[in-house]
Amino acid sequence: MRKVYNTQKDFARGIQKFLKIAMPNIRKTQLKIIPFIMLGAILAESFVPLDIAKKLKGDFSLVQVDSVTKRIKRFFTNKLFDPYIFYDHIIKFVINTYKKKHHDKDVHIVFDHMFSHDHFTVFMITMRIGKQGIPLWFRCFKDNNDTEAFKLKLMQDGISYVSSLFYKDFNLIFLGDRWFNSTKLMEHIDSIGHTYNLRLKSNINVYHHDKKENHKIRKTVGQLPKKKYHSVYYKNIELTDSKYVVNIAIAPYDETSEPWIIATNGEPNKAMGDYKKRFGAVECVFKNQKSNGFYIENTVNCSLKYFETMYTMACFTTLYLTILGSDFAKNSKCYKNVKIKTHTTSHGKKTRILSLFNTGLTLFNRAFESLRYIRIPYSFILYDS
Repeated sequence: MRKVYNTQKDFARGIQKFLKIAMPNIRKTQLKIIPFIMLGAILAESFVPLDIAKKLKGDFSLVQVDSVTKRIKRFFTNKLFDPYIFYDHIIKFVINTYKKKHHDKDVHIVFDHMFSHDHFTVFMITMRIGKQGIPLWFRCFKDNNDTEAFKLKLMQDGISYVSSLFYKDFNLIFLGDRWFNSTKLMEHIDSIGHTYNLRLKSNINVYHHDKKENHKIRKTVGQLPKKKYHSVYYKNIELTDSKYVVNIAIAPYDETSEPWIIATNGEPNKAMGDYKKRFGAVECVFKNQKSNGFYIENTVNCSLKYFETMYTMACFTTLYLTILGSDFAKNSKCYKNVKIKTHTTSHGKKTRILSLFNTGLTLFNRAFESLRYIRIPYSFILYDS
């Protein structure tokens, strides 16, 4: 009988070994069930308990699917499991062992909200890896109109937490869209020693020195002079009636759309390039958890506790598959027997066409219960790519 590699038991042992290192005090019951929820979700590409249960084998196949489904649901509603503490242990381990590719120490951090239909809201902070992101910190809220999800203190707490994850020699660059153009948020990021690049709404007031008038006049930021073919930069602009001082970069003017207007405490000529890194860093995470990955939106009629735990497992699994994809990119010599087209070349330029998440998912599906050995690491070492 031929040997089968990367079995269900192998996966469970690998994840359990990691969890014991990252979270030594984890309960045995949690240690036992979490790897199987992850595995079932990866194979089913779904976090619906019934879909997970149908994919599990071994001892699980000896039990009726309904019983396994109920067991997963009980875990999702278990009050003894704190999903945020769990993920705190995981992400601290991952960031502590993070291997940066480039000589510069810039790390791009993106924050945004995700809405799961009209049932739940998630405030998420991610770190850009390659052309996508990994979840660093998140909080879940019931319904789409829970004001707690949009409070300044929540955002400040999340940003402070993310800052604490990294060594001081990293330069964190926080990126946010027009919904986060609060001067108090800017002030907070600046006070903890990091850079912000936040897009402004065009109707925000500024105080700008007018050369003709030879004094500062009040106008909207959208009324600042702009160019059609190149960006314009302003330094020491007083923003809103609080007169908070920022630098501003305005993208080339396009009559068909509103130009990007970026507020920064860094060099304005660098702000536009940094802000572009926002795209993909958070959208890809949400996409991987929704239509392009685990279809978490199929879980709607549940409690907040259920959703928090389920969503944490989705983040943990997303993180694992992204790390697996980064390992495939970094240690290609270890995967000579696996052909996955991750890039295309056009006119001498190499472009990634498969995200790290989807690379990891493809690799895992190739390796799981394979008749040939394919490397599947459980070290959770994240490589920049």
